Amino acid sequence: MVIDLSTYSGPGPKNLITDVIGVQVGHAQDKKIGTGVTVISANSPFSASVDVRGGGPGTRETDMLSLENSIGRADAIVLSGGSAYGLDACSEIQDLLREDQKGYQLGKSIIPLVPGAVIFDLNINDNPHVNELGKRSPWRILANKAYKSINSDLLLGSYGAGCGATTATLKGGQGSSSWTQAYCNGKAYTVGAIVINNAVGNPLLNDGPYFLSGHLELDKEFGGYGPSNKRYDNVLRAKRIPPSLGITDTLNDISSNTVIGVVATDAPLTRANLKRIAIMAHDGIAKSLSPAHTPMDGDTIFSISTNQDRKDQVLENVDILALGSRASDCVARACNRAVYEATSVGNSKPGWKSLFS
Repeated sequence: MVIDLSTYSGPGPKNLITDVIGVQVGHAQDKKIGTGVTVISANSPFSASVDVRGGGPGTRETDMLSLENSIGRADAIVLSGGSAYGLDACSEIQDLLREDQKGYQLGKSIIPLVPGAVIFDLNINDNPHVNELGKRSPWRILANKAYKSINSDLLLGSYGAGCGATTATLKGGQGSSSWTQAYCNGKAYTVGAIVINNAVGNPLLNDGPYFLSGHLELDKEFGGYGPSNKRYDNVLRAKRIPPSLGITDTLNDISSNTVIGVVATDAPLTRANLKRIAIMAHDGIAKSLSPAHTPMDGDTIFSISTNQDRKDQVLENVDILALGSRASDCVARACNRAVYEATSVGNSKPGWKSLFS
């Protein structure tokens, strides 16, 4: 079937971030430990920005992407479990990129630029020896496997950095989605998102089975329930809160938290526009999880563009409005797909399908 992109508006062929031209994803996980690594890369370096909204972020090389600084590009982005230990995955990807002669050329040196963000999942299987002295970091091992598996396909749910992810009420995971449409310059562009949903908040309307942002569902991508006519019951469901404030997390007192992700597009964007897209994309977290951007979350969204054709027409503000809105919806849908596709790992919470399917 041939799609006329000048009039088409909807998900890309795979409904994944890899519908964006040039974007590839690799992931690996260790279900015994309950953690994993996801790597987002492209055929060539991409322009990048980032926006952090959570109160407890774990990140690497985000200052490099700030508008007041001079680089604003990356060779790969790493999303990892492992909290601060997981940032070691970025170093492994940097080594592998250097072996492949990919990176920022400075004189005779090649310096791969690899920003990253992590979630806290260290308690998922009560394994205190994940970084034993004298042993190679498991996140380096997983990053190596993820890099060597990079392609245009990816698995959703309890895979990659989403392996040990949980939300307030259900198992979390890795989710992705995309959207394609034409813009005012007459050209069609795609925006896609990949997220690791490990939120403090609840993805459901009350106790479910409806998702909080079920009205955004396309083609039964997260169960086919769509929107609900139920009213919010005003009960706060979140991790790490005392019972007096709401329904507290039942996994443990220091359970995992944070939503991290990447939104990608093949649209020609300035660095300022990429920053705006990252800011708007965070609304997808707020639409799909309650509460969001809490003091215990490290919510971080990277935004990238694979369009390096400087002769291409830069989009107008009205197009940035539309593109950012679509990015926000993609993040929300990806957050829901992460939960919908997830299955329980170790002593984690149950998956959505085990309760409602």
